[in-house]
Amino acid sequence: MIKFIKKFIFLFNTIAIGLLLITYASVFVNPSEYWFFSLLGLAYPFILIINIVFVVIWIIQVNHRFIYSLMAIVIGFSFLSRTIKLNNKVEESDTSINIISYNAGLFGYYQSKWNVQETIDAIAKIDPDVVCIQEFLNLKKDSASTIDSISKALNMRYYHFEKLKDGRKRGEYGMATLSKFPLIKSELVQFDGLTGNMSVYSDLKIDKRIFRVYNVHLQSFKFRKNDYKFVENLNTKEIKDKIEPSKNILRKIKQAYNKRAHQVDTLSAHFTQCQYPYFVIGDFNDPPVSYTYQKLSQNLNDAFVEKGIGLGKTYIGAMPNFRIDYILFPKQWSINEYRSYKLSSDHKLLIAKFKDKIN
Repeated sequence: MIKFIKKFIFLFNTIAIGLLLITYASVFVNPSEYWFFSLLGLAYPFILIINIVFVVIWIIQVNHRFIYSLMAIVIGFSFLSRTIKLNNKVEESDTSINIISYNAGLFGYYQSKWNVQETIDAIAKIDPDVVCIQEFLNLKKDSASTIDSISKALNMRYYHFEKLKDGRKRGEYGMATLSKFPLIKSELVQFDGLTGNMSVYSDLKIDKRIFRVYNVHLQSFKFRKNDYKFVENLNTKEIKDKIEPSKNILRKIKQAYNKRAHQVDTLSAHFTQCQYPYFVIGDFNDPPVSYTYQKLSQNLNDAFVEKGIGLGKTYIGAMPNFRIDYILFPKQWSINEYRSYKLSSDHKLLIAKFKDKIN
């Protein structure tokens, strides 16, 4: 009987190992071709935990089978290091540039709030050199505007605001890049179709050198309140009531992965034409174990991986509750510090402090 139980447990252990290995491979699969593989990236933390549990079970049983899940975990150590960091130290040294990324969530405007002053106060304390803001709502009143007010308050005279032409009646929706360094050029990276998402690159001059900042906001799942409510109450509903809402959620996930994959490929192609060291900053709407991260982080370092600690969770709203905001930087730069701060948005504000190795 005991042998049968152990064989039964090992069967599930084998399945868990297989899922973990397939998850590693899924980051190389384009979601526009096989979108369902990307779901494994979302499930990676849970699949990892299951394999850790099996390691513990077999060790307690003094059984050599613990080695199988352990080997699977070790094989994917690079994926583990993207997800959790246990001990990163802040380095005390001269800093060339401080960069902030923040999905402002329209400053709370559609929740009957207006959190611009809170944002200004938080950023002013950090005193950054470059600020990338996604989901920026620019309201105009008389001769003033939100972007002008923030630029003036932060003493960042160089900025670019890119409006998304989506027919929005209340204010201008888009993204903003602000800088203390001269802004040489700034342009939209054109995505196919009107998706509510965008990317802008800005060429900034520091001393006699130029570097590029990509401010990125990629396709989201666009879940509505009823979608979140359905997931939260999933265990309490009758099976017949689950079918249509489940199809709707899966449809949104599939569409998001398809659109995001095309956006990622567009950006990746754009990177190959860039003649300057470049940063990729913003809201990817995908976890670290994903095609999006794998593709966009090529030839770059990750600020969290280098200097972050813990799980690094940046999205603090409802599901998916993961690290989906990033500051990726060129290998010519070293990083001194990485922090995140919670404000009123459902995304955390990220700050990274860098040193140019060449200087």
